[in-house]
Amino acid sequence: MITKKIEDMALKEEKKYDHLIELGGSDYEIVDGEPDIRGWKVKNEAGQLIGKVDDLLFDPSSQQVRYLIIDLNDAEFVIDEDKKILAPIGLASLYDGKRIQASNEEPNVTPPVEPINHSVIFTVDEIPTEEPATDYLYNPADDGEVVVISVTEDQLIRLPTYLQDHVDPETELSVRHIFEGTGDVGFVVSSNSYDPADFYSHYHFNEDTFYSRGQQTESLPPDQTQRTRRVAARYDKSTGHEPGTIDNNEL
Repeated sequence: MITKKIEDMALKEEKKYDHLIELGGSDYEIVDGEPDIRGWKVKNEAGQLIGKVDDLLFDPSSQQVRYLIIDLNDAEFVIDEDKKILAPIGLASLYDGKRIQASNEEPNVTPPVEPINHSVIFTVDEIPTEEPATDYLYNPADDGEVVVISVTEDQLIRLPTYLQDHVDPETELSVRHIFEGTGDVGFVVSSNSYDPADFYSHYHFNEDTFYSRGQQTESLPPDQTQRTRRVAARYDKSTGHEPGTIDNNEL
């Protein structure tokens, strides 16, 4: 009985979850016209460096990108070295140096210079002090090519470490709950609530939000064929397009 239990545990540990694969090293590529964001900096909404985009994790059956794989090695936080995390693509925004946050769209106006009043002389102790500015808004346009995601240091610490071929239902549910703020410390995740049929219809996986520079849409087309593909099988040079597939324009 004990031997059987050990064998079952070993089989469970060896089980691979390869329904999602990394773009790098696969037979797929970014479709023409879409930016390849691998290697781009990743920052939070305050402008703090989180890391860089290490790769994209996608579903080859639907050719939809599900997660950004983010390497936290250069994070401006106290985080375990060599840790990588998954960030659902619908929670991030792509900035290519052309988009400016709405709050920063107003042009900067230089205030007029007040003339010096020589009749007022202060000693060093009498010079009025000003509080440091606290209303600074990070402008991703200053960084050029950057991915911005709303995430806290606590979330980065609690997010599970990404392991290739080991993205199981518990991992994906943990990622969802932590980003939603419902996965407190000690929260137990059960794969019983994981329904692969509709899990990716969640707004976390809305690629259009990411690739349309953060312009969120409320719902996703239920039919996967109606969603724009961001990755595709490498072209068969002899036929002009992908083996066994059709072009987006033909949908």
